[in-house]
Amino acid sequence: MKPVYVIGHKNPDVDSVAAAISYKVYKQSTDKGVYIAAAAGELKDELKALLDHLEFEYPMILSNVGTTVEDLLDEERSLYIGADTTLVELGNIMRNNKLKTVPVLDEKQKFLGLITIGDIAMIYLEALGTGRDIDNSPEILRQILAKKASSIMKSRNLVLFEKDEKAEEAKKMMLSTRFRNYPVVDDDNRYLGMISRYNLLQMKRKQIILVDHNEKKQAVDGVEEAEILEIIDHHRVGDLQTIFPIYFHNEPVGSTSTLVADKFLTNKVFMANNVAALLLSGIMTDTMIFKSPTTTAKDKRVAQELQHICGLDPIDWGKKLFAENSRVDKQTDLELISEDLKEYVSGTTMFAISQVETIDLDQFAERRKNLIATMENLCAQNGYALMCLMVTDIFEEGTELIVAGEMRNLVEEEFQHDHIKGGIFLKGVLSRKKQVVPVIYEMLRKQMMM
Repeated sequence: MKPVYVIGHKNPDVDSVAAAISYKVYKQSTDKGVYIAAAAGELKDELKALLDHLEFEYPMILSNVGTTVEDLLDEERSLYIGADTTLVELGNIMRNNKLKTVPVLDEKQKFLGLITIGDIAMIYLEALGTGRDIDNSPEILRQILAKKASSIMKSRNLVLFEKDEKAEEAKKMMLSTRFRNYPVVDDDNRYLGMISRYNLLQMKRKQIILVDHNEKKQAVDGVEEAEILEIIDHHRVGDLQTIFPIYFHNEPVGSTSTLVADKFLTNKVFMANNVAALLLSGIMTDTMIFKSPTTTAKDKRVAQELQHICGLDPIDWGKKLFAENSRVDKQTDLELISEDLKEYVSGTTMFAISQVETIDLDQFAERRKNLIATMENLCAQNGYALMCLMVTDIFEEGTELIVAGEMRNLVEEEFQHDHIKGGIFLKGVLSRKKQVVPVIYEMLRKQMMM
């Protein structure tokens, strides 16, 4: 059975990873399918430390969900033989299983070559020659049947594919060469199976469930080639399209972990202590310890329910997570800006907003000049007309907005009453999606009307 991947957005944070792992657990508890928790990028060290502390395996890193050769393989691997298999044994295997092509493997399942029914027929014809030695045909036949696979297999000029090759590229090769079957191997040349043109017609795309996002720019690469089965999210509705109707749960709460936890609680599905602690971690980080304006009564209610299960006080646990996750002094300017960067489009204008949380806003003062220079470079490279870095101080309950790009003056004018030390301080502003993005969209809309 092909697995379903539960995966969050690029630049994975605590909420997206917590939601992916926990929803995978939920689906495995309520459904017969095979589910795998995945991440669309490498995990930060702090996130790995949290998973280690709660005794979770790391999610699979899945950088692309486009259709590959591996997706063309049948679920059952085709029969194979060893190099010492005799032709008489091979004949019985091919006849009993109605095979026309058989792979030859070594003792470690590594691919050695192929034998086709046409190859065997040619051996008979060449051995019989013109028919002048027909009186010796029993002896000739005995010699042929005693041959071993290693002496008759083809190992050169074959077309074989590695499992990660794109299906579209494989299709082009198959149409240009027109062999009956094509072996598929992994990076270590281990045999995985055989594909043919029939498999192209029956091709199954990777099946995925998206959590904590529903926009293409934030999704794993190749998402347009995958089959999206479900979306669980708490952000605005984006631009992803599906072929068939799907289950789409989108609710204005503070975190996706709230929605996943609520499914466990509402449907009375067993939740282990570490699952409850992981979901609580997602809620407390995404709601900024309940100080974000995106926080709802539901977030707080669900957090209390999780506290009863895992025994962690939400506020104390949230403060501990933020204190341990603060590593901005160890990051380069580019790493800091890129870690939680999201792109937006308004008409023909593309802009980006990055956000970083801190418990000490003063440490950014000496970095502001270099941060702006790095942001200007990113604007030039990526075509951003505007770029903002939100440096959010959790305990001060405010955000310093650092701005770059050709349209930066518009933002500075929009928040001109809040200028400080060359930056913009927004008291009470903690949420990118609720307090900054809408303002910039409206600002750009007005600009286009002028």
